[in-house]
Amino acid sequence: MYKSYIVFFQCAPQVVQTQARTFQLEGGTYAYVGSCGLSCAARLRRHLERRGRRRWHVDYLACTPLYAVVTPIPEKELAKRLAACRPVPGFGSTDDPAAPSHLFRCQPGEALRYAGLTT
Repeated sequence: MYKSYIVFFQCAPQVVQTQARTFQLEGGTYAYVGSCGLSCAARLRRHLERRGRRRWHVDYLACTPLYAVVTPIPEKELAKRLAACRPVPGFGSTDDPAAPSHLFRCQPGEALRYAGLTT
């Protein structure tokens, strides 16, 4: 069964340069949405420990990881729900053109509420 996750980061203002695009981030708390399938623990460890070669957009963030939440909500649905937060247009969503982003400036409680994980 595939799972999705939200990793929360605390970010200073920055310019993020990936291989293909440049993104301007304001300082604040961000929620990044991804999927992890059977290797969920390894994927989350990678994001939380910030090691390894840059592979995904999230690897280019110069931010402090806070924590992660794993959910059974499909990744695309989760990104759609978090669009109620402030999306960083096009970040991490190249394989999900219907979503405005997979990175959102959003407080954790707010993100979890929009995701339908808390009331």
